[in-house]
Amino acid sequence: MLILLVFAFFAGIFTVLSPCILPVLPAILSAGTIQGRLRPLGIITGLVISFTFFTLTLTAIVHATGLSPDFLRYVAIAILFLLGIVMLIPRLSDLFAKATSSIADIGSNIQGATPRSGFGGGFIFGLALGLLWTPCAGPILAAITTLVATQSINFFTVLMTLSYSIGAGIPMFLIAYGGGKAIQSSRLLSAHSEGIRQFFGGLMILTAVSIALHWDMVLQQQITRVIPPVLIEDNPLVKEQLEKLRGEGGKGRFELSAASAVPGELPNYGKTPELMGIVNWINSPPLSMMQLQGKVVLIDFWTYSCINCLRTLPYIKQWYADYKDKGLVIIGVHTPEFEFEKKPENVAEAASRLGVIYPIAQDNDYKTWVAFQNNYWPAHYLIDQKGNIRMIHFGEGKYVETENAIRELLGMAPMKKKEVVAAQRLTTPETYLGSKRGHSYTAEIVIKPGQTALYGYQKPLEQNEAGLKGQWLVEEERITSKSSESYLDLKFLSRKVYLVLSGSSKVPLEVFLDGQLNQKITVDGARKYDIVDAPYGWHLLSLKVPEGISAYAFTFGDE
Repeated sequence: MLILLVFAFFAGIFTVLSPCILPVLPAILSAGTIQGRLRPLGIITGLVISFTFFTLTLTAIVHATGLSPDFLRYVAIAILFLLGIVMLIPRLSDLFAKATSSIADIGSNIQGATPRSGFGGGFIFGLALGLLWTPCAGPILAAITTLVATQSINFFTVLMTLSYSIGAGIPMFLIAYGGGKAIQSSRLLSAHSEGIRQFFGGLMILTAVSIALHWDMVLQQQITRVIPPVLIEDNPLVKEQLEKLRGEGGKGRFELSAASAVPGELPNYGKTPELMGIVNWINSPPLSMMQLQGKVVLIDFWTYSCINCLRTLPYIKQWYADYKDKGLVIIGVHTPEFEFEKKPENVAEAASRLGVIYPIAQDNDYKTWVAFQNNYWPAHYLIDQKGNIRMIHFGEGKYVETENAIRELLGMAPMKKKEVVAAQRLTTPETYLGSKRGHSYTAEIVIKPGQTALYGYQKPLEQNEAGLKGQWLVEEERITSKSSESYLDLKFLSRKVYLVLSGSSKVPLEVFLDGQLNQKITVDGARKYDIVDAPYGWHLLSLKVPEGISAYAFTFGDE
């Protein structure tokens, strides 16, 4: 099992190269802006202890006390917010250093751990960060989380968690220590150290607010578009050791069932386990595999704070939009990595924010996860009409292969070359405009179903966001322009844009692309209209919609 400790250590180190570090990065960088040469060590020590402790015990604490996991998380956010204020105000900074001086005694064996060393204040800081930090979930952290959730913790699990935490802590310490050295060694920076400290104090306050409002997840989702995934745990030796740790001998039954696969055909991994122990359903009434006989089903194990899961969501949402009317059912089995992800309202809010409209099953107790012998976030299991698993894929990638497998089970031909090219690059998912499924509107717009209202927004649209301006009637399935100055805006990623419209008007619909008039369209009945044909990329679309014209949904593509 020594190999797992080594890989856990390196998995922790490589976590720093992923977007998971973003929420705590401002706090780590701020360590060098406050006097106290042991402050960086205090922060990382507190973070390692806190993350290890809460990863292993938070579930038990919540069950024993009845406390909401959000309560502890908000306490940590409040500490981060208050420490930001302390950094902004020099007088408060001095008072805080004196108040935390006794904690320096914890590190009294560290030479120089005096009241002015900064160790005590940094340690408190690190304790809060450990509760807020949600690292990306690779197989090792997934195994730890599963063992904790199923109450199978042992001494080796503790060692593995600690090894992971220390691995993550080392590069964080180097970042914090290096930032302090850079300020001290530069005359220009040291002359403005007070202003730099106050800047980071303000940044920490902003970080605390963004975590409280889940803006950090939105930022991470955007960053995942440009930062490649980091994975060092997808190693056969690691997999074998993890199976032994969980008490699974050798290959799982799915792998053995597919040993006699027919060349050129999808393998048959055997019957799909039932969805077990689901505590809540979102976007759907309860479903069972028996009910879904005759359908092609894609099971996606995910959790809303998993960066790797966020990378796959655009593809899954696109498959749902393209094939749901052809016999495909997608179920997102939400198996939480952290305690706060168990709350139904948190999952529902995340699903709405991410535009997930297919059924979500909350597997809080890991019953379905264990039934599938799953080890990964994300993990995809494709099931045929007879209830047999025909394709298994862990992690990101294989999007074209998965889509072609879906098409094969649906009795459709493989994608053509142009379709493959389109599938290999992301596009904005199908965007509904009615109140029933209109999840893409900017947060500044409060939809008022069934009544004519004046809409507007001020901030620029984010990626894949829609916005309304002017007089609109919003109904369940459509929106209808109620003035000659009504605008429908969208920031999209694609080459072609289509829009389902109805009604008729002698006044043309005006299409503005990236601020320039692109074309005018006469709407003369209910059908899909070609709106944009432009180079692939991000564009801002603004439609001036004549009075009386209704819009239903945007779709996107290359054809």
